[in-house]
Amino acid sequence: MKLLSPVVIIAVVFLLSNCSKSDDGITHINCDGIITDTLGTGDTARIYMPNAFTPNNDGLNDIIRPYTKSISAIEFTIYDAANNVLFSTTQPGQGWPGVTTAPTGTLYYYKIQTTTAENHHLAKCGAFQNLSCKPVQTVPLFFEDQLTADGFTGPTLDTLYICP
Repeated sequence: MKLLSPVVIIAVVFLLSNCSKSDDGITHINCDGIITDTLGTGDTARIYMPNAFTPNNDGLNDIIRPYTKSISAIEFTIYDAANNVLFSTTQPGQGWPGVTTAPTGTLYYYKIQTTTAENHHLAKCGAFQNLSCKPVQTVPLFFEDQLTADGFTGPTLDTLYICP
C-alpha cells in the first residue's frame, strides 16, 4: 500500500482550509457548517442578499435582509467582527435595522441557511456594510431597492454622497 507524501497531505489541508463560500473577495467568519445540495437537482430556489444598507430612517434600504425564492424555511444570523451574534431570525422577510451610530463602512457578517420548497438545502454567507455615505471603492454596492427578478440589476434610489 502506497502512502501519500507529507507534502501532498499539507497541500490538500491548505486548499480545504482556504475554501471560500462567497465570491465577494472578503474573508468571512461563521461560514462553517453551511450546506448547499441543490446543484444538478433542477431546484430553482435562490437567496439574494444586499451587500450594503443605509439605516438612516429615510425609507430606502434601512433594513438588511435576505430575499428568497422557493424557500420553505430559513435561519438568518448577523455577526459583528468580534463574532458576536447581533441578530438572528427564522422568520422569512424579517430583517435587521442596524446600528445607526456605527461608522460608515462598518462590516457585518451574515450566514443564511435555508430549506428549499423541494426539500434541499441552500446556504450563503458573506459580509455587508453599514453606509451613511458612499465610500470610494472598487467593490460594487448592491442595495435592497435594486433587486429585480434577475438579481440586483435595478438602479438605487438612495442618495449617497461620496465620503470625505
